[in-house]
Amino acid sequence: MTQIRRIYTDFLEYSALLISDYPSYSVSPRGDYFWYPCSIVFNTVFYLLRVALVVSAVLCPWNYSAAEESTGRELQIKVAYLYHFTKFTEWPSVSPVFHYCVYEDADFTNLLRQSYSNKTIGEASIEVKNINAQTKLDDCQLIYFSQAVPAGFLEKIGKLAILSVGSQQDFTELGGIIYLFEEDQKLRFFVNNAAASNVGLKISSQLIKLSKEP
Repeated sequence: MTQIRRIYTDFLEYSALLISDYPSYSVSPRGDYFWYPCSIVFNTVFYLLRVALVVSAVLCPWNYSAAEESTGRELQIKVAYLYHFTKFTEWPSVSPVFHYCVYEDADFTNLLRQSYSNKTIGEASIEVKNINAQTKLDDCQLIYFSQAVPAGFLEKIGKLAILSVGSQQDFTELGGIIYLFEEDQKLRFFVNNAAASNVGLKISSQLIKLSKEP
């Protein structure tokens, strides 16, 4: 996207430059009474086109940047949420390595790896891995679904001590534990505490108080 934006911006700026250097067509008022009005129209059209191209060159990249910034900010909030969800959750057993598992999203997996590189969960180090339907889930303590959950997948992990987090609208109805959703342009979450208890997870009352019904 950045490369496309740069090419598009260069094209607009180059086009504006060509038009700005284009010689104006002028005829003295004392000259030909036919060509003088034409020269006014000709120069006005090129002036307006030059202004439009310059404005596009300035505004279009800004719009792209704003969209990218908004998306990046939302991802960073999700990164923070996932980390704090684990800080307020107790698992039946403690492992020396805490595994964050991301379902089929390599980009978000890499983002988590970078963000958690110097962090720990208690005394446990953190590892992040990208998984799919064939992956063994025995060592996953948390699974994040950035897209729709595959049919039957939540049932598959329904007896494992895994904190499932997703943004599919019926996520908790399908057995998911924490549902992420947007409300009033803010990212919020809802905790399905019953589902957490069923797999042996104990979620802090502090986190449950912050939970909001969608």
